[in-house]
Amino acid sequence: STQPSANLDQPINPAGLLPGAPGAADEGSHNGGKPIVVPPPDQPPISVDDAGLLEVHVRETPLTTVLEMLSYQSRTSIVASNAISGNISANLYGVTLTEALDAILLPNQLAYRRVGNVIFVGSAEEVAAHRAPPETRVFTLHYLGRAEAITAVSGVLSPDGVIAGEDEADQQSTGGGGDLLGEHFGDASFDRLIITDFPENLDAVGRLLDQIDERPKQVLIEATILRATLNEDNQFGIDLTLLSGVDFQNVNSFSNAAADLTTGPLRPDDFQQTTLNVNTNLIGNVPGGGFTFGIIKNDIGAFVRALEDVTDVAVIANPKLVTLNKAQAEIIVGRRDGYLTTTVTQTAAVQTVEFLETGTQIKLRPVINPNGTVRMFVQPKDSNGGLTADNLPFEETTEAHNELLVDDGNTILIGGLFRERTVSSRSQVPLVGDIPVAGALFQKHLDQTVREEVIILLTVHVLTESDAEQQEFRELLEDVERVRVGSRRGLLGIGRERLAQAFYQEALSKYEQGDLDAALLNVRLSLHNQPRQVAALRLKEKLLQQREWESDGTRVRGFLLNLLGESAPAGPAAPRGWPPAHRRLLDPVNDAPDASSSEGDEE
Repeated sequence: STQPSANLDQPINPAGLLPGAPGAADEGSHNGGKPIVVPPPDQPPISVDDAGLLEVHVRETPLTTVLEMLSYQSRTSIVASNAISGNISANLYGVTLTEALDAILLPNQLAYRRVGNVIFVGSAEEVAAHRAPPETRVFTLHYLGRAEAITAVSGVLSPDGVIAGEDEADQQSTGGGGDLLGEHFGDASFDRLIITDFPENLDAVGRLLDQIDERPKQVLIEATILRATLNEDNQFGIDLTLLSGVDFQNVNSFSNAAADLTTGPLRPDDFQQTTLNVNTNLIGNVPGGGFTFGIIKNDIGAFVRALEDVTDVAVIANPKLVTLNKAQAEIIVGRRDGYLTTTVTQTAAVQTVEFLETGTQIKLRPVINPNGTVRMFVQPKDSNGGLTADNLPFEETTEAHNELLVDDGNTILIGGLFRERTVSSRSQVPLVGDIPVAGALFQKHLDQTVREEVIILLTVHVLTESDAEQQEFRELLEDVERVRVGSRRGLLGIGRERLAQAFYQEALSKYEQGDLDAALLNVRLSLHNQPRQVAALRLKEKLLQQREWESDGTRVRGFLLNLLGESAPAGPAAPRGWPPAHRRLLDPVNDAPDASSSEGDEE
């Protein structure tokens, strides 16, 4: 039977059905929570209820007759094989066409398949033979990764379906295939899927890729890492030196302007007398640079030293990063220190180079939710370190590992730390150092306070590629150019760079005034100081009406240009680089140099 097509899994439209209506419901019996419909004697064996679902009531009815009635009632094109025979008895309530065909055909070892708008029913061998042969198609991926696409389409392929290069994609997704950007990005199949399967499966692959291969959104992440360290040291010490029986000058003592005292050896005659030495030496570890008081008189010396040392260090890191939705990204602004590691085995010792990465780093993976929130896996880090004298790495780090949810455009605090360490030490002369008030003369104090504060903020913005965002990005780029130009203007005026800029500015001025000879002179002076100044080279070409490379005298280039000249198009539309006979001359009026390039870009 040939009827208009219908979706096998959807309720059937009861419009245009054969005469006959369902019978009344038996309220005392239920089937899955729904009343069981008992057909009256005059109801057709197969009918469609108001919900568009089939009801089948047949007893010892030939299969071909049942299929014909299903075709009429469901208004679906069904073609049955001549090999179909046998009778069937069944009572089906509220089923779709697919469920009805499965219930009727599978117990009789029959199969069916749909080709376009027609359902073919026959034995399993006939259905397999009727199937179209496999074919190969190429699907181009625009945004979806190859490994992700293979995982997605594998579910709609037949058991015989083959994806070319599927093993390599598995290696890429697990990291076993080498550097993705370096090794596989240039692969011809990097953005393509080559699949061999039956046409209906390939059609399903195409429909699936149309749905999931969409342009991904991008996320701008701005991390702010603030780390402040305050070191405060207070040191105080008193040094008393007393010699009895001999003066300092008699023992070759010397002093640095009464700030300290160093005694020398006793004379041999002094050993015949009683000599007494009292020395506290409590300022030796107090660094210089603070307050120092000293007095020396004959055989007595007293020194006082006090120092307060305050060190305040603030580190602000503000990395910005743009990445695709669900893509892992990483940015590092810092340094890599290499060091050797040695692996010793029974047969050999192998040395490898490892790297210690320090500075400001951020690793993240954003996931954009439909409600505008962004789920983030983020790892910000700010560290410093290096290598010891033994070539061993050390690192001081501030980092956090977070999984968080943030609204688009909001700033969130993802980590903070406050730590304060106070050390108070005292050195003194035993016993006398414990005397109240006077004991301070025989003491040394060291008070140290270290305070650390760390705050990590994160701002997330989902990019919409609007004109306002593009304008903001252009302004950032212009700010970079302003910084570059300002840096160059800070150079000495007698340097080659500054001279080249000055001559180029003068050449532009003369060019605008129409004094082409003076403009050519200044542009040549500019190129003399900076031969690779692109803006000056372009201005020179406009003034001379010829390109610089066309007369460079290189034999190989001239030979190639002559060969190209034989087939070069004539007229003003000739592309750049053709020999002079076919080139387009520059118009000094219409092709005036842009004042924005007046600082002279370099190659």
